[in-house]
Parts: sequence; C-alpha cells; structure tokens
Amino acid sequence: MRLKLIFALAAASVLGACASVEVSEEATIKNVEEILTPRAARIKADITYLASDELEGRETGSAGHALAVQYVINQFKEIGVAPAGEDGGYTQTVPFISVVRDEYGNAMQVINASGDVVEFIDGTDYVVYSSSKSPENVIEAPVVFAGYGVVAPEHGLTPYADIDVAGKIVAVLSGTPGGIQTEERAYYGAQVSREMSERGAIGVITLPTPKSVKRFPFARAVSSSTTRKSMKWIGKDGAPYTTAPNLAASAYLSDDGAAKLFDGSQMSWADIQTLIEDDAAKVPSFELPMYVRIEQKSTHSKIESQNVLGMIEGSDPELKDQVIVLSAHVDHIGITQKSMEEDVINNGALDNAAGVSTLLEAARIIKSGDAPRRSVMFAVVTGEEKGLLGAQYFTMNPTIERANIVGNVNLDMPVLTYDFTDVVAFGGERSTMKSAIEDAISEFGVTLGEDPFPAQGLFTRSDHYRFVEIGVPSVFLATGFENGGEEAWSNHFANNYHKPSDEVDNGLLFNVADKFASINAKIAMTLANQDERPMWVKDDFFGVKFEGVMVSD
Repeated sequence: MRLKLIFALAAASVLGACASVEVSEEATIKNVEEILTPRAARIKADITYLASDELEGRETGSAGHALAVQYVINQFKEIGVAPAGEDGGYTQTVPFISVVRDEYGNAMQVINASGDVVEFIDGTDYVVYSSSKSPENVIEAPVVFAGYGVVAPEHGLTPYADIDVAGKIVAVLSGTPGGIQTEERAYYGAQVSREMSERGAIGVITLPTPKSVKRFPFARAVSSSTTRKSMKWIGKDGAPYTTAPNLAASAYLSDDGAAKLFDGSQMSWADIQTLIEDDAAKVPSFELPMYVRIEQKSTHSKIESQNVLGMIEGSDPELKDQVIVLSAHVDHIGITQKSMEEDVINNGALDNAAGVSTLLEAARIIKSGDAPRRSVMFAVVTGEEKGLLGAQYFTMNPTIERANIVGNVNLDMPVLTYDFTDVVAFGGERSTMKSAIEDAISEFGVTLGEDPFPAQGLFTRSDHYRFVEIGVPSVFLATGFENGGEEAWSNHFANNYHKPSDEVDNGLLFNVADKFASINAKIAMTLANQDERPMWVKDDFFGVKFEGVMVSD
C-alpha cells in the first residue's frame, strides 16, 4: 500500500442458493479466536504462506513475488476458478522498466538574467530525480512558474492562460490548492504533469510548501532518490507508459533552493509562501529570470511480473458478459536496504497478504453456491506499491472486453486485528454500488460508517482507481472506526505499516478475516445478481471526467 488505505468488510458464511451468506456460529463466539472456523483456518494458511520469509516481501518482479503468483494460481485451480489471463492461462505478463538513479551524473545548473551562475548545491538546494524516458539526458531551458500547475477552469484555475511553456522548464508548487473537494483535488494533482507536457514543457521543478515539507521533508527526498527503484510498465510500442512524454528531466528543491530560483522575479519566494498560507489563494503564473540546465543519469533494466486473473462465469445469458471484478494486489515492498536491523524482510501480512487471502476465500464462497447472473473476475495484481501499475496495465490492456467490466470491489490492507462492527465504502456514494453494499451487509449486523479520513482523498489511492479511470464504478472497502477500529488503524500505521513487523503473528484475527471475506463475497454476489449494472450517480465528478455510465434522470 502506498499510503492508500484499502479496506475491507466482513461477515461469515455462505450457504444455500445464490451463495447466500450466513454468519458462522463459531464466528459469533465472544472470543472470536477461541475456535477457528474452517474458512478462518484456510485464510490463516494462505496469509501465513504469502507473508512468510520465503517470499522475501514479494517485491514486484522478484523471485518471492513469482512464488506468490504460483500459489494464487494453484488456489484458483483448486477452487475451480477458470483462467482469464493471456493465451488461455491464469497470468497476464506485465513488462516493466526499472529505473534507479545513478550515484554520479545528476546535476542542476542555474544562470540568472545577468549571465551569472547561481550556486546550487546538490543535496542541499536540489535533488535531480531519475527518468524513465532515457538512461541519460540533458535539458536546458528558461523557467516558468505556474503556481500549482492545476488546470481547473471551473475553480478559476487556469495557470497556462497567459504564459507559454513550450520548450521550457515549469516550476510548480507541490500538492494542490485548497477549495476543491479532496478526492477531486487528487484527480487534478495527477493531471499536472500531463497538462504541462501537452503544452510542450520539457522538464519540471517541484517546489516545497509548508504542507509538503511536513509530509515529505527535503532530506527524505534526497535519501529516497538515491535508494528508491521506480517503475513504469512498457506499452505495446515498446516505450514506458506515461501521460507526460515530453518531460525529460525533473528536480525537487529545498526551501533555500526555491528562494534562490525566485531571486529577482516579480514575486519573491517569501511572497509566494505568504500567499499560499491561504490554502485557496489563486497563485499567479509568471516567467522566472533564470535559465536552468538539468543533467539526469540513471540505470534502466527490464523485468517482468504477473497479474493473476480468474473467472467464475455468469449464468444469465443476458448478463453473463458483464463482469464484476474483485481485485487485490499481491506485491509488497520486499527487503529493506541499508538497514542495521536484524529483520529486514517486509512480509506484508496485512498489506496485502490479507487482501489476497480474503479474496481467495470469497472466490471459494461464491464458487460453492449457485452461479452468479453476471460473471465475477478475480484480479490479483502486481505493482501496486510502484504506483498502481499492475491494475493500470490490466485496465489499459484488458484480457476481456473493456466495455464488459461494469464494477470493481478492491481489497487492500484490511486491518483485521479487531472485531469490526462497521465498514466504510470509499467512493460508494458516487455510484449505485452504495445501495448494493447496504443490502449486502444488512444481514451481518454491520453498519455503514462515514469516511473517517475525509481530508485524505482515499478514493484515489489504491488499485480500484485504475478502474475508475476507465469509467467503471468502483469502491474501496474498509473496516470502520467503531469497536476499537480507530485504535487498531492508528496502531498499524504507527508501528507496522511498510515495516518488517507487519507479520502474520502480529495480532491478526482469522475469524474476523472470515467475516471480512464473507461480506465481500456477499457484496460481489449482490452486484452480480441485481437487475441493473452498477452506474455512477448522475453528474458525479469522476463519472463525468471518465465518461462512465450514469443513472439517468
């Protein structure tokens, strides 16, 4: 999980026609772990293997990830889930380019309007990032400041209306302006590079803000740039996929570096900082009196990793071509490098062995009952920790007709260390899926809670968002904050998130996982069996932006 919260629901057992789900008697025991249900025992076995040291943290493209892929394939075969990958198999191979910044060969030079070189110190004033465009390149150009770079005319944001950025380097503030709903802000933030590239910019310099420095201090940016491996998937044209193909190099500045870059401009860096204290202030765009040269050098290598795709075919001749997708990522972050700790394997028990294991159990539940009317696909994807890449590759290169994908339910990092009594459906209110979820959970004594993290825009932060980007109504389900939930989530993020301590023996409750899997199975069956396909609420922001099917008047 990349600081995305992906959440889950839960409840107990599937019996009878149309995969009706009922709470197991054992799962209602006051001490939920006193006796493991058969499903809980299976989930425990799945998580234990997927989060074992043998798999070495399941990093995308690693040998451990390949073992996890084979395990999921074997489970699909045992369950009776049909293959839905390439060439009649279970897998979809995702070709990646892996990029690591070289230790030497990265530099930035700044020349002012007088022709003098302005001293910029690597690691103090700036850091140059690696580029997937080329292992080695150099750009030289004037610099234009474009505020946050967010293009949203409906909010009065038109940063390129009065400036020409073609052939230039664009300097933008990190993050997005206030005054926009948080999930919509996340959408606009993701478009910044594309917007400048489409206007002909050749490079980008990102500037710190007080908020961004709290989240991502400059020292951390320097450290991560030298140790972090970035990835892009490779398209059918042989090039790394990007929405900003013209951007050849990028850099990030410290506060001191930004002050130097704005020296002699129509607004000082101090003026900009004062202006953006008002989160919703309109930031002007203007040319900076600086000419910048950025040199970038990195090592590129090609690797492959797999998505695992299975299908339970629908039974209704009129509806079976429509597909509901349950998704979960199987990759994690691998082995911690340059650590003095004895345990360096990030096992990812909750993130996301738990999501995959409960998806597998949901598949068992659905397969054990009457066939759904619509088909249900199970997508266990790679590359989530690298930027939702495996899911994006699938949605851009689907193994089934893209138009047939009508809904997605994503399982990612369910916190299963407490007996939840409420769930949150991020994005549920944006489509008719909310009512389906309410119907599904009603028999479990579980309530539908409000978003406990409204400022985080979590709807855009996990694999389901790649389905949203192709117009598919999607939800991200999470256990809620009631009955100890807030404490459990806080504890996980503070002590275990993306750390070797995210282990299978770290308080996981497997009967709760049974509950989680059962509710997700029920939700999938509800979506698959209802008369109408999932649709966006009329005029929903994401439904409009990505041209999805909406509820009519």
